[in-house]
Amino acid sequence: MKLKVIHLLALSLTATSLLVGAVTTSEEKLSHFIQNKYSQFPNIKELKVDVVDSKNIPNSQQWKAVKLRLSGKFKHGKTFRPFAENHILFTDGNNFTETLNSLNGDDWKEIFTPQIEPKHYSPSHLLYGNSNAKHKIVIFSDPLCPFCQRSIPALLNYVKHYPKTFAVYYYHLPLERLHPASVALTKLMYMAQIRGDKEAITKAYHTPVSSRERDGKKILEAFNQITGLKYLESDLNSPLAQQALRHDKAIANELEVRGTPTIYLDGKKTGGKFYQNIQIVD
Repeated sequence: MKLKVIHLLALSLTATSLLVGAVTTSEEKLSHFIQNKYSQFPNIKELKVDVVDSKNIPNSQQWKAVKLRLSGKFKHGKTFRPFAENHILFTDGNNFTETLNSLNGDDWKEIFTPQIEPKHYSPSHLLYGNSNAKHKIVIFSDPLCPFCQRSIPALLNYVKHYPKTFAVYYYHLPLERLHPASVALTKLMYMAQIRGDKEAITKAYHTPVSSRERDGKKILEAFNQITGLKYLESDLNSPLAQQALRHDKAIANELEVRGTPTIYLDGKKTGGKFYQNIQIVD
């Protein structure tokens, strides 16, 4: 659960004036303003505001995009809970705003969006297609996420027939707090992937198990039932699978992937049945 502190405080971020003295840079003025203003709120304690990064807006000599890290404790009910979250704001040194768009439609928040790099097209994550295919698809998915269940199997069943058109790189991202059973299920999917049982990846999305199930044996039985495989508890508890899930989670954090499904086509986020609109070269 993300508290989204700025929004809970009903922060007004439309061309707000910065009135801060004895501070030199526009980034410092902005961070000091946020620090001073919201430290006064009784539902926030120990607020700390740090400048993580800043970038010049390409079509402006005054405006900058500033990434701030807000941390501290926020009152939730009767208790204070720790929080730490990033926010992107824009400032010209005298004013700031939460959103800034060019007249060409550019959303300048995207200036900080992490980009897909060659390292993310890892051979160990190649599920379908050839690495030199015309289009590269990167998927972050949870097999028990309802949105994933409605979209990912159809995507995989389509693109696997066109290996020269699509290279599909699959990352496991079980959302444990929402779907506890997805952790065990994802481990089994990983074991199937490295053993070449690729069809089990798609079938796992239809595993007859509650997303809240925590009994590993029941999840294992359900996985074997839907895939026709005969995996063992040793597969479920494999250190290889545990290590792989930690790696995929680290990559998701690196790319700031916050939910599933998250899909990239040739480095840009996409969705829907985008693959049906791509010309097949096979």
